[in-house]
Amino acid sequence: MAGDMENDGDHDDSPEWTGDLLDSNEFILTLRLRAPNLVISEVSVSETSNEVDKTIPVRVVLQNTGNVHATNIEVVLCEFSDADDDVIQDIRKNGCPEDSIVMRQTVGALLAPDASEDAQEIELYLLYPVSAGSHDVVVVVDPSNTIVEVSESDNIRIVGDELSSDSPFLDVAGEIISDWALPFGVLVLTFSLFGVLYLVGRGRRADVKDRIAEQSSLISVLEDES
Repeated sequence: MAGDMENDGDHDDSPEWTGDLLDSNEFILTLRLRAPNLVISEVSVSETSNEVDKTIPVRVVLQNTGNVHATNIEVVLCEFSDADDDVIQDIRKNGCPEDSIVMRQTVGALLAPDASEDAQEIELYLLYPVSAGSHDVVVVVDPSNTIVEVSESDNIRIVGDELSSDSPFLDVAGEIISDWALPFGVLVLTFSLFGVLYLVGRGRRADVKDRIAEQSSLISVLEDES
């Protein structure tokens, strides 16, 4: 048919057609991104303290609510003295600093949910190695953002309670002492060595002086006899 939309035509000369104004040559399409969507739905611990160098299991429930499976999913535990909002924002932007990562685990694959499911999920346990003091522990999925997802906003979750050693203050004090024990011991041994060298040198000087005195006396006697 000839003409524009106002004359029941077949071409569109308006900024937008909606509702009954849609012509037979127009069709609304809904586009969905085909991508996984990884969600940390639960994080929990059965205990919040243990001995230094022991471990605390951290339970993580990971879901995929997207429409495509995800593979090689990296999950890490990051340790901070205080995981405030600035720290979380920095993790979202740059990932966990390498020196803060205390545990890594890789999940081979997590399937997409079928038509009868809202999500596919797995349960995994990451072992947090206890260090002296108290720390905030953050669970991060895909810290390097290598997986294209529907949303990256639900890949970070803080363990609800601080995780600590059995005696945080004493453990930190003991760690400081142990860190300084070797340098202090080396310093003490160095001064002791200098003391020994001084005493040995002093003794040798005294022996030399005695010998010189004896030789001088002998020379004087010989001169008198001659």
